[in-house]
Amino acid sequence: MRKSTAFALPAILLVAVFLRLSPLTRFLYWGADVGEYFAILRNLVDSGRVTLPYYGWGVAYPHFPGLFFPQFGLVALSGLEPAAVVSVLVPVLSAIATVVVFLMGVAISRERKAGLLAAAFVAVAMPFAYTASHAAPTTLGGLLVVTALLLFLRLRQDRRAWIPLAILTVALVMTHHLSTYFLIILVLGAILVRGLLRPAAGSPGLRRDVAYAAFLLTATFAYWFGYAPVLGLGVLRDVSLDPWWLLPVGFLLLLGAATVLVLLRRRIPWSYRPRYPGLRRVVALYVAALFAIAGFVALWVLFGVPGTSIAIPASEALFFGAFFVLLAFGASGRKFFDFFRRGVDPTAWLLAVLGSIAIGAAVAPRPLLPYRQIEYIALPIALFLGVGLPRFLDLTDAGRARRGAAAVAVGLLLAGCAAAAIPPPELLGGWQEGVRPNALDAAYWSRTFVSGLVVADHMSSTVAFGFGGVDATWDTSRTPFFAATFAESRAQLIDVVSPSGTKDAGFVWISADTRSGVTLYPWEPASPMPSAAVAKFAESPFIKVFDNGYAQLYWIAWGCDGSC
Repeated sequence: MRKSTAFALPAILLVAVFLRLSPLTRFLYWGADVGEYFAILRNLVDSGRVTLPYYGWGVAYPHFPGLFFPQFGLVALSGLEPAAVVSVLVPVLSAIATVVVFLMGVAISRERKAGLLAAAFVAVAMPFAYTASHAAPTTLGGLLVVTALLLFLRLRQDRRAWIPLAILTVALVMTHHLSTYFLIILVLGAILVRGLLRPAAGSPGLRRDVAYAAFLLTATFAYWFGYAPVLGLGVLRDVSLDPWWLLPVGFLLLLGAATVLVLLRRRIPWSYRPRYPGLRRVVALYVAALFAIAGFVALWVLFGVPGTSIAIPASEALFFGAFFVLLAFGASGRKFFDFFRRGVDPTAWLLAVLGSIAIGAAVAPRPLLPYRQIEYIALPIALFLGVGLPRFLDLTDAGRARRGAAAVAVGLLLAGCAAAAIPPPELLGGWQEGVRPNALDAAYWSRTFVSGLVVADHMSSTVAFGFGGVDATWDTSRTPFFAATFAESRAQLIDVVSPSGTKDAGFVWISADTRSGVTLYPWEPASPMPSAAVAKFAESPFIKVFDNGYAQLYWIAWGCDGSC
């Protein structure tokens, strides 16, 4: 490794770590479900086990404990408090994905600068940095997916990749279901596209690819439906198809049809012969990509982000301008991958995710939320960008001065991406995912004095449940935050179907952030509480029992005659 690379790669890694930890410079904890992760880790440290009876919002979290084992290991080895480990460890680990992407870029293109540019984009681009800033299973899952893909690229030429790849696959299956799904479609997509472009032959490399795909599918479905049926069957039943079993049947039929196509490809003498792109074609692809991105952004502004009811304000869309400018260079770099030995795979990954978005939008908009797939679209584009931008300069015959200016411009664009890596709440539907210290005062008070169900929005519920140890409503009680009177709220204060069971509410938790925007489902915008809805809590039967200036808890005096 050259000295320049040995300096640049650690610098990129440090930038990635800083961005992923930057929310902790403003908040005590970060993430819409951080209380759940803390509660499970604390229970694991105290009892040595992850218990399956669970009253949190993410009912499947205990069934996928892969996130909590490395945290538990760090607590045991270092003596650190779980509260510190839950905030820091996973975002720091996620930054290692930049190094993996660097290795992937070099393995495909044989060019260090391509790997470095791809790694830098992954370090600062919002789809990677924002997701990885959360101490969530999807964060660790993303790192495992990228690493598994690097080993999968290696497996075709080196059977020694089998053992680490199998270990990573089992860890991924136990960590996060949606990340596992992405690895499945990326691996199957790569095998299919390779087979269609080049006639399939019984080479050892192909046999290892197919064997790994079979291992991945077997491990996944055995775990989902054997150990974690609460998730496997729950996801399948949460689709737009009736009956729901048409989706798995359709998947099997699609897999069979793809296998037949690959086998029939042997009979077709045609071979794919790419043409090396010239400057005009590269510029045309870049301009077309910019127009396509502008079109998608316009749709998000007018109709909302796909899979959500969250619309991006037109004036705020420019916040991601640097990201869009760099992203478009990915389109101009894709054609160059046709000339790399392993260049088919990133193109196949992109096609697989685009197909997943189309199918998800049609039949499974909830399980396969389109916005949660953007990270896996940006991954192959990062690799295309790493090759496309230097090749564009090569085609222009840019001299040393122009290349220096281009390097400065790229540095400024990456800095612009870094500035937009953690967007403000206004761009995320008003969702404010930070936990303030004052919120913990209410949680610890609740641990001692609250008995019964607490009505709270999503963010307050994660604090009440995770740090206060009390049962919360999460998203199952909406009206009390918006109704002007107790009478209008009453229907969602009695017989509330909460994760802890059906019961009457005993308390209501309101905070300054709740008043600014009630957070319920992640795919809905946060709506401010009307002033009349806030005012009703000063009236009977609500009795304020805690107030630290930020958070207030109200006891519901059921049966009160109105004089409370």
